[in-house]
Amino acid sequence: MRILIGVDGSATARVACELVASRAWPSDTRVTLLGAVEPVVDWTGLAPARGESIAADVAGLERVLEDQAASLGRCGLAAEVSVEMGRAAELLSLRAAELPADLIVVGNRGLGPAGSALLGSVSAHLVDHAGCPVLVARSPEMTRALVATDGTTSSRDVPRVLASWGNAFRGLPVEVLSVASADRFFSPIGDEELALHEQFAEQVAEELMELGWHTAATARVGDPSQQIVSESREWRADLIVTGSRGIGTLRRIIGGSVAHDVLLHARSSVLVVRGHVTAPEKAFATGSIVATPA
Repeated sequence: MRILIGVDGSATARVACELVASRAWPSDTRVTLLGAVEPVVDWTGLAPARGESIAADVAGLERVLEDQAASLGRCGLAAEVSVEMGRAAELLSLRAAELPADLIVVGNRGLGPAGSALLGSVSAHLVDHAGCPVLVARSPEMTRALVATDGTTSSRDVPRVLASWGNAFRGLPVEVLSVASADRFFSPIGDEELALHEQFAEQVAEELMELGWHTAATARVGDPSQQIVSESREWRADLIVTGSRGIGTLRRIIGGSVAHDVLLHARSSVLVVRGHVTAPEKAFATGSIVATPA
């Protein structure tokens, strides 16, 4: 397994590294720590050259990455480091495709909805555009998870993704939630549609149980992102797992993905599943997985 972690020396990036270090990944897991130094463009031509300053930034970031790599090594994870020039979100997406990475892990900068809309967010960009699962860490701890599903391919892949990562997330109590999307511009949700979402939740819960998780299933009616965030707080989940895209109303299609909205409003870590995954043939009592390409 290949994990790519974005590191910039911030406290939130340290949380991302600590979360990775705390999980029991497959024995062949390799970690790449990537630091980005974004060049400053001077449109006036009046600013002094930043050669020495950039060199100092690179050297400082390399020291941070080496320290984090050493910490991961003490936890049994082989880690390599790389510092590159460019925008962090773009570099992480490109490097993830090149490796290829099974998972990108980044910290959360806590910008909130307005800050993210105005300033941009590495985590939000990756959730929307990365070609593999993205884990946005808000805490190094994981004690229980909420899995959101709506019957789409990416959300149905969640059990296979978690199982293919060995024991990294195994043992967490899981509540599986499916939300029947209600919108004032559309007809009220009928009993048949609610029953369909109950079926979606039960199917994912049953698959997770077969793969070794303790699960419960529930369905709700309302705005998907609001219901997911609300249920996660009620369940006291410190991890929300969701697919990258959902069954959306007209407002959702215009406004963006459910995953993006959940990332902006959740207090917990968020794992967004997308891209190529492996499908385990069988989960044994020890938690070992025999995987084949999906």
